[in-house]
Amino acid sequence: MEFDNLKDELLSATDTGIKYAKSLDSSAEFEIFVFYENKISTSIDQGVVTASDGATAGTAVRAAKGKRIGFAVASGVSTERIKLTAREALAIIDSVDVEDERFQGFSDPQGSGKEGAFPKEVLSIETEDLIKQCEQQIEEAKAVDPRAKVISAEADASWRGYAVGNTRGILQATRSGMSSCQTSVYAIENEERRGSFHFDVSRERLSNPVGVGKTAAEAAVGLLGAKKLDMTAKMPTIWTPVPAALFILSSLGQSILGRPVVEGISPLCDKIGDTIASKALSITDNGQKTKGLGTESIDAEGIPQKQNSIIENGVLKNYLFDSYYGKAFGLESTGNCSRGGGIFGGGTPYETRPTVSTKWLEVAPGNKTEEEIISSIDGKAILVRDFPLGIFHSSVATGEFSCVAGSAYLVENGELKGSVEPVSIAGNYYEGYEKLREIGSNNQFLPFGIDIPTLLFDDFSIVG
Repeated sequence: MEFDNLKDELLSATDTGIKYAKSLDSSAEFEIFVFYENKISTSIDQGVVTASDGATAGTAVRAAKGKRIGFAVASGVSTERIKLTAREALAIIDSVDVEDERFQGFSDPQGSGKEGAFPKEVLSIETEDLIKQCEQQIEEAKAVDPRAKVISAEADASWRGYAVGNTRGILQATRSGMSSCQTSVYAIENEERRGSFHFDVSRERLSNPVGVGKTAAEAAVGLLGAKKLDMTAKMPTIWTPVPAALFILSSLGQSILGRPVVEGISPLCDKIGDTIASKALSITDNGQKTKGLGTESIDAEGIPQKQNSIIENGVLKNYLFDSYYGKAFGLESTGNCSRGGGIFGGGTPYETRPTVSTKWLEVAPGNKTEEEIISSIDGKAILVRDFPLGIFHSSVATGEFSCVAGSAYLVENGELKGSVEPVSIAGNYYEGYEKLREIGSNNQFLPFGIDIPTLLFDDFSIVG
C-alpha cells in the first residue's frame, strides 16, 4: 500500500467487509477494524547492528448478538481475510452462552476529527539513513568521556493508518506517522555503574540525532561519584519532566479511565467537580493536538478524538471513556478508545481488544524555571531524573506508591549538591497532588504521550 491512497484502500476493504457481514446474519451487529503500518527500525548495541523494514497488516472483527460478543483476528487486510474474520467472530457467538451485561451495542456515527501533522520525509527515508543516525549518536556519546562505556542507539521511522466500520453506520479512516531516535549510556568507574538516556521524537519532521548521544552520556557520567544520602525523612522532591510524566501516567493517567471508574476501583469516583489537586494544576487530554503522537481523526472504534479537560485549576472535570464504558456509566464516549496502546506501546493493534487510554496529556506550565524551583528549596530536597523504578507497580485503587530513583541528586538550601546513591520514594499519589508546591515552565514533549514540566511535591518519604 502507498500512503497517499492508504485511507481509500482501507475504507474500501472495510466497506466490503461490513456489507458481507450483514449478509451473514441480519440479527447481529458487526464492527470491523483494519490496520496497516510500514516501519523501519534500526539499532546498534555494543557494535551489533540490527535492522528491520516491513509492513504489519491485519483485521479484527467484533460481532454481537444481544449481550454476547465474539472477537476474531487475522493477518492481512484483503477482502477474503476480512470475510473470514467476520465468519469466525460470528461462529464464536454461536458457540458460547457467555453474556456481557454491560454491553449496549457498538458506537454510533459522530463524524471525524482532524489528523495530526505528518512528516513526509518518512516516506523516503531508508534503513541506511537510520543506521547513520545510530552511528552519529554513539560517536557523540563516546566523545564525552572515556567512562561512557556501554552505549546503544536506536532510530525508527513509520507511517500507518486504520479504518473502522460497523453496522450502525460508522465508516471512517485515519493516517499518521512519526520518527524517533534514542541513546542509552552506562558510565562505569571502578565498581560503580550508572545509566541514563536521551531521545528525540516527532511527527512533524524526521528525528534529529544531534546532541542526543552527548546529552545521554553527560547525564550518565554526571551520576558517577554518588554519595550515600544516609537518612530517612519526609522532604520535598523535585521531579524533572521524565519522572514527572511517569508520576502522572501511573496515577491520574489510570484512575480517570473508564474501567476503574465504572468498576468503582478509582479513588476519583464521584469526585467530578471536587478540588483534588493544587489550584496551580491543569491537565488536558488533547487527542487533536497537531503534533501530539496520539492524534488521529478517529479513535479505535471510529469516534472523533477530542480535547478533554481533566483537571482545571485543581478541579476534576472529566473521566475518559470509550463507547463501552461510557454507555455503562451513562455518558458518551470521549473519543479515547485504543487498541494495542499503552504508555510504552503494547500489542499489535489489530490483535488486541479495544480499551480506554489517554491520547495526549498536556500539563499547563507554571511560571518558574527548573533552576528557580531548585533555588527555592529551604533545607534539603531530592531531585529525580530518568525512570523511577517500580512506579507502575503502585496501587491505582489506594494511591499508595513506592519507587526507587536511580538518578537522584541532593538539593540543599537552593543549591544542587550532586548525585546520591539510589533512594526510595514513597507516599500517596493523591495526597501528593494536594501538596503540589510548584509547576515549572520547562514543558518537555515526551514519547510516552505527554507534554509536562518539572513538578515539586512536598512531604514524600525518602529512604537513602
